Amino acid sequence: MASGVMMRNRVQRATLLLVLAWAAGCARDEGLELRPLLDGEHAPDVLTEQREVALPPSLSGNRFLTGWWPWLHEERLVLAPLAPTVRLEVVSLGAGPRTLVLDLLQEAASKGKVVRVKVAGRDLGAFPLADPLEVPLPADLPRGRVPVEMSFEWGSRGVLAAAVRPARPAGEVRLRGADLVQSGDSLVDLVHRVPAGSTLVGSFRPPLSAQAGQSFELTVEREDGTPVQRYSWSPGIWNRLRQRIELPLAGVEGFVRVRLQARGKGPAGRWEDLAFSAPRQAASEPRPEIAVRPGRPAPRLVVVYVMDALRADAVGHLGGLPGISPVYDRLAREGVTFKRHRSVAPNTIPSTKALFTGRTFVSGGDLELGSEEGTTLAELFREAGYRTGLFSGNIYISPAFGTDRGFDHVASEVLIDDYTATEQPPYNDNATRAHAAALSWLRSLPQGEPAFLYFHTIHPHNPYDPPDPYRSRYTAGIPSSIDGSTETLLAVRKGRVEAGPDDQRRLRGLYAGSFAYNDAELGDFLRQVTALVPREEVLVVLTSDHGEELFEHGGVLHSYTLYEEMVGIPLVLWSPGRLEPGAVTVPTDTLDLHATLLGLGGLRRPEGAEGRSLLGGEPRRGGDYIHLAAASSVVGGIYSVQWGKWKLVWAPRSSTFWGMGDGRGRSRDPEYLFDLAVDPGEKVNVAGEPSLEVAWLRSRLLAWVQRNRDASPRQPARPIDPETERRLRALGYANTSGK
Repeated sequence: MASGVMMRNRVQRATLLLVLAWAAGCARDEGLELRPLLDGEHAPDVLTEQREVALPPSLSGNRFLTGWWPWLHEERLVLAPLAPTVRLEVVSLGAGPRTLVLDLLQEAASKGKVVRVKVAGRDLGAFPLADPLEVPLPADLPRGRVPVEMSFEWGSRGVLAAAVRPARPAGEVRLRGADLVQSGDSLVDLVHRVPAGSTLVGSFRPPLSAQAGQSFELTVEREDGTPVQRYSWSPGIWNRLRQRIELPLAGVEGFVRVRLQARGKGPAGRWEDLAFSAPRQAASEPRPEIAVRPGRPAPRLVVVYVMDALRADAVGHLGGLPGISPVYDRLAREGVTFKRHRSVAPNTIPSTKALFTGRTFVSGGDLELGSEEGTTLAELFREAGYRTGLFSGNIYISPAFGTDRGFDHVASEVLIDDYTATEQPPYNDNATRAHAAALSWLRSLPQGEPAFLYFHTIHPHNPYDPPDPYRSRYTAGIPSSIDGSTETLLAVRKGRVEAGPDDQRRLRGLYAGSFAYNDAELGDFLRQVTALVPREEVLVVLTSDHGEELFEHGGVLHSYTLYEEMVGIPLVLWSPGRLEPGAVTVPTDTLDLHATLLGLGGLRRPEGAEGRSLLGGEPRRGGDYIHLAAASSVVGGIYSVQWGKWKLVWAPRSSTFWGMGDGRGRSRDPEYLFDLAVDPGEKVNVAGEPSLEVAWLRSRLLAWVQRNRDASPRQPARPIDPETERRLRALGYANTSGK
């Protein structure tokens, strides 16, 4: 018997190899290409019916979704309906009666109060707040994720647990490379974008000893759920061998959902090498976004200038206050300005590590920059013959965190927490000190020697403490005396100091004044620099590491959210005689800046760098650009993806700390979805929106997180010495654990 099975397996495998070879030959002959469904860029959505409704940040099964606030009652976790409408999500794998049962806190079961329920957009009516609360669900629920909206009357205190009854026994799904092994009652959704003329190909290996009642089905659906193609298998005499799948998708282009469903008890079936066969797209040279005048040598002086915590909409030409940044705006007119540039992190160390190495960091965001994490910009410029100098006011960009790697000269006297510990400067003069140190170092170099300078000034980063006239210019007439010290800002964030509307206006004015001061100092610095090095031999890069919260979502400072005020940052490239002036309107990010700097400097591209040079010639990995960001310094992480009008955020964090924010403005939703076209301020969370575009974005985000977590070096966290801890606290990084 065993030898017969082995022989049959050999025959089946040989047959498959012949079929695959034939398909590959056809693909070559017909100008086709195969795009695997399980490609590592799209995370499959694995769904099973489960009895219990899982707590956030659960991603599958029946789960609590948005609007719930966790708290403890007699050592039991309670989810209180904080928003006017809260959401659950249940999984339906087929028709049948079900009941949603909620175990309420006794005080929540108030006589006369009701909860109104909608399921998949259908109003089920109002139900008395009895304990338990039982909501019969429609028998004809759609397959997959089904949103449940509940509107509790004011004063309802919370839910202890929830369940769906009855529920099918949960099946099992396992990924094996490009194959998917499936058994029991389960559904796997994969959303892809397909070009016209695509065909879904692959094969299905049936279970060897299928049970009565078992079945497997593959369906390709359009956006509205209508099937385009279907393949199904159930036990029969003539279909026990591997089944070849070839489903032409006539008239289909854009997003499609591939659904793999198993039903009934029994051994697993295996979906093998599923892929879209599509007409091969003619390779086109990516269009350059930056025009470089021909015949120009590499710049002799490269200045990368980062103003810490500068958000894009604070800069004059990007929507900031009139007259706030005349130097920045002039360089933007004379150079290349970027209208849709974003950071990949909401705090300094991971965003700077990304700029230096061209890699993203979804974990280890507070760890030092290790040698295994990639070659740095400074090392590459030094390798190319440049002298390299570091002028940073932030302790994160210093030898304490390994971010000095590749710099010949490190101006430790510029660290703000160093000199403020021994001096009492009348205002935050970090830019002035950084410029003085850099000019002194430049003048010490042999004449004509190329140099790479990296600045990281503590402006407009806290403390918001600019000198006059910048302080009075942006705070005049505001009836508040609140100061912009780090201590005050932390007290505001934690709720120890109440910041009313006038206080908020003054803090925003102090932030603006700090930026305006740095802008003016930058102008003076560049005047002196271009007296040392001819303008046509200089490249200046102006940008930021991340943005800043200024009460748009109730919070201040940074690190704990991925709203647009945190990830939207400016970028200007200025190199007279080398770069044609212009504006880049396509979306770009920190990784692209890294790749572009390599191109402008004529440097080699290090292994593992991810960005796309804006000089042209490099296609993006994975096709269309999507913006991905991670708050990797927060334990458990917060992650976002943005494409077109949609922005999706997953905020698992750790334990019951799910959500975004810290202190005032804290939100406890595990997921966020914003339609930026109608809600640019990101005020309305519409998580649960069922569109295929959103499902595709979600799959891209989760695949990116998993892929980069797996690839992240497992270096142990080096203990922070007391002196570094003191310096971090001076900048407001009091909780370095990231919670």
